[in-house]
Amino acid sequence: MISSRRLLNLDTQVRILKTDIPRQFTNLLRRSDPIAVYICSPWISEFSEPSMDFVKILKQKKAAVRIFTRPPSKTETVDLLRNLMKQTKAQIFVARNLHAKVYVIEGPKEKYVILGSANFTEEARGNIEIGLLVENNDLFMKRVIYSLLSYLRPLCRRWR
Repeated sequence: MISSRRLLNLDTQVRILKTDIPRQFTNLLRRSDPIAVYICSPWISEFSEPSMDFVKILKQKKAAVRIFTRPPSKTETVDLLRNLMKQTKAQIFVARNLHAKVYVIEGPKEKYVILGSANFTEEARGNIEIGLLVENNDLFMKRVIYSLLSYLRPLCRRWR
């Protein structure tokens, strides 16, 4: 067991996010230099604002992208996931009963993890949601990524 003192080092910043968590994640993504991005959300959609075009941002960043979501049921979601795969070479994994919401940006300098209640959808932007943003904690970020890959990945199947 890792002590909380070791898990939260002096450079760590922890904030509570209360509004428009998808926008806050997209803003972090835009201003960071990621080598890997993980999005775990049961539902994913495109956003109406051009500034929230996360496919375009991910393509520009050239980061490795892994998406964990539910099997898409809407044509728009299928199109979005196909576009993500085409534009960013994203690896997409699906599980019918997925309910976790985790967002990770892993960079050489910036490290962001958001754990919370918000789906990565246009609709979630107006919901009452809460999220915990942990910044610049390499150990915490690696433990979250390990959990995604060791726990969730075996429960999911590769999409297309």
